[in-house]
Amino acid sequence: MAESDFNLLGTHDMVLARELFSALEKGWETNIPMYDKSAHNGQGDRVSSLQWPIRNTPGQRKIQVVIFEGWCVGFRAINLAEIKAKQESPSTTLYKHRLEDLVFVNEKLREYDIMTNAFDAFIHIDALDTGYVYEWRLEQEAALRKERGSGMTDEMVRRFVDGYYPAYELYTDGVRAGVLKQKGPWRQLRLVLGRDRRVRDVINT
Repeated sequence: MAESDFNLLGTHDMVLARELFSALEKGWETNIPMYDKSAHNGQGDRVSSLQWPIRNTPGQRKIQVVIFEGWCVGFRAINLAEIKAKQESPSTTLYKHRLEDLVFVNEKLREYDIMTNAFDAFIHIDALDTGYVYEWRLEQEAALRKERGSGMTDEMVRRFVDGYYPAYELYTDGVRAGVLKQKGPWRQLRLVLGRDRRVRDVINT
């Protein structure tokens, strides 16, 4: 993979995800992808594959547990009627987006099931108010600018969060209801955070 390929592939590469999860499950030697959030003034990008650590090499103990963390993890596609109902709700920002665009993203999300279905357990870090993500990301970028000298400005952060916030409005209810219900009870732990990031409630699903 050439270095220039990274921007074209972006953050979410489901072919790579499928290959990674399959290799780890089978105990094969595999490179672990890495991501640098400070790249491109805070827009972020994948680190060159030449810098990815290698696991399950001869002589290494095989990986037994994989902790996979990230935004969008656990989101599952919903049906068209749900999308329309949420778009028409006055309590969301979804009215700002075309229905066909929301449907397009929803269909692409079905590809993520290859990861979600592989989970044995799921920990959901939730928020009392999903709007906190704007303030939390502003704080994160301010810390990044201080630490590394680069990061998004406050206005860039707001535009950036505007791009993915609709996904919270579409899919958070489904995550709260339970991502792994088909595998039985007690598979999911939901940690509900207040604005100060302190845990206010713990819910088993």
